[in-house]
Amino acid sequence: MPAKPGMQIEQPKTLTKIVVERLREAIIDGQFAFGENISEDKLATAFGVSRSPVRDALNALQFIGLVTIKPKRGSFVFNPTAEEVAEICDYRLMLEREALRLAMESDRDDFLAALDDTVHRMRDRMLAGDEIGYVRIDTEFHNLFFDHCGNGLVQNAFHLVEARIATIRTALNARFKQRREDSFDQHVAIVEGLKRGDWAQVHDVLDKHITSIRTDAIDELSRTTADG
Repeated sequence: MPAKPGMQIEQPKTLTKIVVERLREAIIDGQFAFGENISEDKLATAFGVSRSPVRDALNALQFIGLVTIKPKRGSFVFNPTAEEVAEICDYRLMLEREALRLAMESDRDDFLAALDDTVHRMRDRMLAGDEIGYVRIDTEFHNLFFDHCGNGLVQNAFHLVEARIATIRTALNARFKQRREDSFDQHVAIVEGLKRGDWAQVHDVLDKHITSIRTDAIDELSRTTADG
């Protein structure tokens, strides 16, 4: 007999899910560098759990591309090549353009209201000098395209790269003030274009936004490699 609405009991999260969420957040927030070794023992100690849920969490994060597990060597934060960054950005642009169209068709008013809210909060965090807070809301902004698009397949396609996109975004926007300011202006222009139905502006700004991330990320990875 199915439970009546409102009677379902929320299942507690497993240790593995808790470790996955916390480690995912730590990688996205830049607490680990690209290519950095992730020690199972240190994580187990830090989280106060055994190595088993840590190992399961690392396997789960490998599935979404945040972690690379190398047999007999250990687990490492993903370290994209220039070619991989280019592929991710091309994939992202294709998906975001389609998600924007679907969201405006299926949920225009609520979608625009949600975008306005994130832009206001991004401005507050930028003025407060809260780099990580700004980047987290930046991620929310783009995720809204998929939250409101009404197409599960498009959402699933985005989830394949969502965490890697957010990590790359943090590596750039959290470190460089000018990038955050340029990024903010582009978000505002996207929302203004959507409100006017000016798809030429929306596509142009979105293309420039993602292309600049692609270029800057490749440059930053090249610089880091050269320094190393």
